Amino acid sequence: PRFYFLSNDELLEILAQTKNVQAVQPHMSKCFDGIRELDFGRDPKSVDIFAMVSGEGERVELGKNLKARGAVEEWLG
Repeated sequence: PRFYFLSNDELLEILAQTKNVQAVQPHMSKCFDGIRELDFGRDPKSVDIFAMVSGEGERVELGKNLKARGAVEEWLG
């Protein structure tokens, strides 16, 4: 991830909300070129990652059992 494109406040927001893995959504395009968001499904507390979605709406389905667990800097990397 390109954390250096985030402001200090944005980085602190991501790191402070380790229990809420979906808190990274507003910052995805700054961390990864070409990725607008991750699809966590319909459950707002889900840690399952189903797909990556580009700014153009292209969707890349990910394998089963891909979960966002642990430190955000580890599973995001």
